[in-house]
Amino acid sequence: MRFLTLTHRWMGVVLCLFFAAWFFSGAVLIYHPFPSLSQAVRLSHSSGVDLQKILIPPYEAVKSAENLDRIRLIDLEGQPIYVLHSLDGVIKVVNASDSKFVSPLLKISAWRIAEKFSGNSALSVEGPLDYDQWIVPNRYDPYRPFFRVSMQDEKRTVLYVSTQTGEVLQKTEGKERAWNYIGAVVHWIYPTILRSDWALWDQVVWWLSLAGVVTTLIGLLLGVMRSRGMRDANQMGFTSPFRGWLRVHHTLGVFAGAIVLAWIFSGWLSMDHGRIFSTPNPDVIQIEKFRALPLEESVNNVSLEALKSLRNFIEVEFVTVGGKNFIVAKNTNGLKLFKPLNSNSFSQYKLTEPEIISAVQMAWPDIDIQSTQRPTASDIYGQLREGSLPQNTLRVILDDSSQTWVHIDMDSGQIVSIMDRSRRVYRWLFNGLHSLDFPGLVSHRPLWDILILLLLALGFLFSLTGVVVGWKRLTNK
Repeated sequence: MRFLTLTHRWMGVVLCLFFAAWFFSGAVLIYHPFPSLSQAVRLSHSSGVDLQKILIPPYEAVKSAENLDRIRLIDLEGQPIYVLHSLDGVIKVVNASDSKFVSPLLKISAWRIAEKFSGNSALSVEGPLDYDQWIVPNRYDPYRPFFRVSMQDEKRTVLYVSTQTGEVLQKTEGKERAWNYIGAVVHWIYPTILRSDWALWDQVVWWLSLAGVVTTLIGLLLGVMRSRGMRDANQMGFTSPFRGWLRVHHTLGVFAGAIVLAWIFSGWLSMDHGRIFSTPNPDVIQIEKFRALPLEESVNNVSLEALKSLRNFIEVEFVTVGGKNFIVAKNTNGLKLFKPLNSNSFSQYKLTEPEIISAVQMAWPDIDIQSTQRPTASDIYGQLREGSLPQNTLRVILDDSSQTWVHIDMDSGQIVSIMDRSRRVYRWLFNGLHSLDFPGLVSHRPLWDILILLLLALGFLFSLTGVVVGWKRLTNK
């Protein structure tokens, strides 16, 4: 008992401020999420590709590339370019007019791109820089470094232009940044100096969160034991052997401890990253088998005439599914899938279930396919508050011991996610407990808002009592 008491006391002294900050910043994060620039917005402000300037077919552009993960065709200041993404995260940019590699962007180009993108004048351009607070997520790694362009508008907009591809990939506004400094940055322990080293950040937050789980669990156990001991001695209802702030902390802890534990535990699980539960992403081998045709080879039969037969697109991506090559053309109205009709043209196409099933069977050759489903808008595993499946998704259910589901976007032919039994349990332990993402609740607002804010307020007040108790302990002579 003494060991548990001392452990809870001193771990609580260290962690009490983190607990209070997590509950407060969690409430902010609900209404002010971390800034991001959606693909729809990005495309709506981007220029289309000038088809007449494409003089190099894609098979010539990829001659020097290996282990390609993606091949895209986009515009860079009026010049069409091929963007070659390798599996190791390296990007090469090839001019579609002369097949020469494109040099990293200059500051003056970033200035022009940002002004055209926003429709406003630029105030300043900083960089190139690898990291700042709003481009720390890993998805920006292949595009680093960036130019940071401050715009002359009332919203104090800042745009981030990749030096590799010339794309505007992040956009923030003054009010958005202010809220996130007390929201996402605090909640995720996201300061640039730490988050720029993903491995270090992952270890720090994981162990810190685990310490929070242990502290809460011990405190809940001690709180119940202390209360039960007093009740047995006095034959009364709930009572506490403490006085002052420690009594308030004990009382709130007994009644709110389970809520605090559920939130701290589920928050810890957000940092799991495959430690306990499976991950939702396919591995490289599964992707390659699903494609059944290397991207380098898939563009061999794509001619200049075929490319120029497309109209009104902003970005083109070359994809393969089950040994067949396709083109995904993107514009402000969404995306369309095309299949080579002959050597000179493409025709719009819709993938069929048998084609997807065949490709999945190639990726999982030793497992039979049990059935398929079309997740609906009410699907409890596909429609989540923090990330939902694309509207036109096919769920392929494998007949294995883990009851694996493979989700395929029928519009783009891409594997969206893999969800086995472990991942479905994770859905309830993380999304359910941390965001109250339960059927019948999360879609009913403001009921969901009222409930989660009340619970967050309770957790915050309880954490404040821990801060006071910890401060008194530290300053007690």
